[in-house]
Parts: sequence; C-alpha cells; structure tokens
Amino acid sequence: MIPAVPLPKGSKVRTPVDLKLKRKWRFDTRRRVFLSDSGEEFAPYGELPKNSRIVYKVPSLAEADESKLSRSEKDLRYYMQVILPTKESPADYVSVIGAWPCVEEAHVAPEVSLPGLA
Repeated sequence: MIPAVPLPKGSKVRTPVDLKLKRKWRFDTRRRVFLSDSGEEFAPYGELPKNSRIVYKVPSLAEADESKLSRSEKDLRYYMQVILPTKESPADYVSVIGAWPCVEEAHVAPEVSLPGLA
C-alpha cells in the first residue's frame, strides 16, 4: 500500500468533528438550532468558537421529503459535521459536542490526505 501524503501547508481543508444525531432530532439550518420531535430546542453556538459551521453531510437529504426516502437515506440524515475555524483543534471540542442533548456520538473525522506517488 502506498502511504498517504499530507496536504500542503496553507491548505484550506479543515478536519471537522463528525457527529450523529439521536433519533427524533434534526437541525434547522435557517434558524441554526437543533429541534426534537417533542418540541425541544438546542442552540449550540455559545459553546463553539466564532465562525464555526454546522452542516449536514448530505444536505440534499436534509431538505428532502422523508416519505420518499429509503431507509438508508433516512439514516444518512442523522450525520453532520461541525467545521471549526482554522486555528481550532477538533479534538478540543469532541467532548463538548458529544454532550449536546441531540448528539448520539461524536468523533474527530479522519484527516484528509492525498495519494502518494510511486
């Protein structure tokens, strides 16, 4: 196997915190809050550094009509990423994000790399 090559210095690619929502929770991208089917709300931005973003891994599924989605597509709707500012370490925020009432699990995403040259 060819070892991976790190991204060039100054690359704008950041390593996010991956998370999976608990069942019956979703993220309202317009209001930037998590909502549960029972009416609970959770706004996480006071717990994250300024300019952090929370995004769905598959944004098109988040907005899709749930009745038209397969079981696998419905499951994919629970996966999200927290993208932190460049100078912030994702490892420093995993426990904070994992403690949110809407999060089932959280971890630092694998580092992105380029294929090595033979």
